[in-house]
Amino acid sequence: MIAVKRLIEILEEKLGKVIELHEIGYETVWLMPEEIDEQLVPIHVITHLADPVICESANYTDEKGDYYTLIVIETGNIENYEVLLKNDEVVKQSEQGDSI
Repeated sequence: MIAVKRLIEILEEKLGKVIELHEIGYETVWLMPEEIDEQLVPIHVITHLADPVICESANYTDEKGDYYTLIVIETGNIENYEVLLKNDEVVKQSEQGDSI
């Protein structure tokens, strides 16, 4: 549920409104490293992780129809690796293990 909480935090800051928990979609996906898009998650972020890599994602569609997705990967660092997408385009990615 880390991805859900983080997406709510990010969107409340970005959109300036309260997002209700029931408005957020959530899933956990187990992927093999070769299945992960390197444009979303650089290979160096996952090379030390055991197979399969566990990814959490949360999504939200606003009243304009814009679709936000947050992908979170626990890497063993203090901060998780995060990727925020809007309408399937990368908006922001973690840098050097920092949260977005």
